[in-house]
Amino acid sequence: LTDCPSVPCQPFNARITDASLLQIETCDSWKKKYFETKRVTASLEEVLTKLQEDLELYYKKLLMQLEVREIKMRPRNLANISDSKNYLIIQITEVQHAIDQLKRKLDTDKMKLIIEAKMRKQAVADLQTLKAELTPK
Repeated sequence: LTDCPSVPCQPFNARITDASLLQIETCDSWKKKYFETKRVTASLEEVLTKLQEDLELYYKKLLMQLEVREIKMRPRNLANISDSKNYLIIQITEVQHAIDQLKRKLDTDKMKLIIEAKMRKQAVADLQTLKAELTPK
């Protein structure tokens, strides 16, 4: 992102028109917005990753505790292992975890789609502005 692809390199003595100056300013503003957002997003992504790791650890501990409790109860309930209340709790917890993961993925995909739509809308607006500037008056 060091150079805007729509602006060709010009020697210093070349005449800069209003339209090319506008292109350069637009390109610079996009770069500035991109790097500011990237800096903020990087720290937020680190926090999100840490929280997701903590959630996974909590989930694994919970399942381990439920499985240990199930194993302790087995000698008493040999005939009803699959019907035990604890076994149902384990299954419910696994399904809830899978649902939570799908919700997180859906939220992430929605956010990416919204960002892409906003960027596309901004690019179209910038393109229309440039076209309007370039058309002879």
